[in-house]
Amino acid sequence: MIDFHTHILPGIDDGAIDEGVSSEQMKSLLEQGVDKVVFTSHYYGRKRSPKQFLEARADAFGRIKDLIPEGMETYLGAEVHFAAQMAASDESVCSMAIGDTRYLLIELPFTTAWDSALWNRLRDFIADTEYVPVVAHVERYSEVRRKPSLLAALSDLGCLLQMNTDAFTGEEKGFAFSALRRGYVDCLGTDTHNMEERAPRYTEARAAIEEAGFS
Repeated sequence: MIDFHTHILPGIDDGAIDEGVSSEQMKSLLEQGVDKVVFTSHYYGRKRSPKQFLEARADAFGRIKDLIPEGMETYLGAEVHFAAQMAASDESVCSMAIGDTRYLLIELPFTTAWDSALWNRLRDFIADTEYVPVVAHVERYSEVRRKPSLLAALSDLGCLLQMNTDAFTGEEKGFAFSALRRGYVDCLGTDTHNMEERAPRYTEARAAIEEAGFS
């Protein structure tokens, strides 16, 4: 199984605070049957340049690479805050894609409306780069909860849709299973940040999904 969305790299964002927490997160995921993990630390353009982010990511990965459990494959990526106006060039944004793929995990705005400028920016990015945005935790956006048809709009545009595992066991489970039935869940991620309130929980989601008749 694959965890497409994690905050395991230590000290780079609001995820793992040190190597010990990172190690615990990875061990927990492997125990739950997750053998492929994507490291997707937050990238916010207002905090550091893409070059600074990639340097910090490399340093953080260097601190835990010897702690990766045997049998687990890991990939470097980012959770890129994507907005209508971005300081980073398309080329710089693409440098944060997952591993050597053309898939890029993006976080859309939470506090501003998804206006035509955002949709045009997303459409142009896809057309100009031929990269595939993977929209993070689609269940968390108020825009989507108010208007679920936006899932179809994102999919039709060429995006993939990632949902957090906790969505299938928490308050959003009605929405989560509705999206799954309609084919609007392309990949799962724990979005783990720590081992307390945001621990990696894959087993519970897998059980809930299988109990609902999905394999």
